[in-house]
Amino acid sequence: MPAPPSHISDYDPRFFRTCTFPLLRRLGYGTRVTINNGLPAGSPSATPLAISLSAWDESGSYLGTTDQIAELSPGEIVKLEAETLLDSLLPTEVEGDALATFHLVPEGLRGSTSTEVATKDLMAHMSASDDFVEFHQKPKGVITGVAYQTGPLNDARFGSSRSTVVQAPKVIVSDTVDTLFCLMNLSTSFDYDNQVEMDFWILGPDGKRITRGWVEVPPFTYRLVSMTETLERAGALDDFREAGGRGMFLGYSKNGTAVPLSLTRNRSSGAIACDHTLPPIFYLTSWGGETRLKANARLEQEFFSAPRDGDAVPTYTAIPATA
Repeated sequence: MPAPPSHISDYDPRFFRTCTFPLLRRLGYGTRVTINNGLPAGSPSATPLAISLSAWDESGSYLGTTDQIAELSPGEIVKLEAETLLDSLLPTEVEGDALATFHLVPEGLRGSTSTEVATKDLMAHMSASDDFVEFHQKPKGVITGVAYQTGPLNDARFGSSRSTVVQAPKVIVSDTVDTLFCLMNLSTSFDYDNQVEMDFWILGPDGKRITRGWVEVPPFTYRLVSMTETLERAGALDDFREAGGRGMFLGYSKNGTAVPLSLTRNRSSGAIACDHTLPPIFYLTSWGGETRLKANARLEQEFFSAPRDGDAVPTYTAIPATA
């Protein structure tokens, strides 16, 4: 597969450097984000970055974009309260969830709706450091978070093998604990319209295939998949709990990239263990092109070639904040 071009034209500068995250409103959590301009002064691609914020509702409908919130000098870090900033875009009476993106736009690209960007500059800012997304429960005050970065995804100009493999040995289910998988579908243009479909299995600790499901994630939104609900619908919840309530989530999407987060949550205390969930192979420089396509084909053949049985796993459920 050819390498990405050195320059990309007709690029929306609002997606030069982004931080995209779910708002877990229906679970009763607020969201704060520690976001950074990771390249220090003196780096070849270093530049001040202006921050604004966009949001989409649970159906993927665009809610709007704020004016400039702040400016980060090279190497500077700031913590922002997303809920407060979104008051004008996402009224408090809206009970559904939402997806939000912080846009970090270089000083020389502000005010442009389309420009040419150097791929090396995009990648330099994306790979400089992660951002930290923090969830805090109201009113109990439980705080948790996860560090990750969201670069230019679901854009054919950056490569043709857009797919997702999620390999997460952290399905934990008990009377009070559920593991939720959050799958975010995003791209580099407000006109993006591809719905990503993920097929998945829940496996037992011995590798036994417990139940299969699938989820559709519309563009510019996310879906939460409850492992408790998936097992319950399959009639396997009691047996899974009696066997220890531990297992693995194995997911595969071949028509797009979905950013996966796992949220193992105690419904009584509100505590959540969060992780950015991708298999180790995604962190290898050799993971791409034909290597990725061949591995995906092998995974599909082994786990996902047979037709799915039964109804679709519900993609969106009003999960109560407490048990």
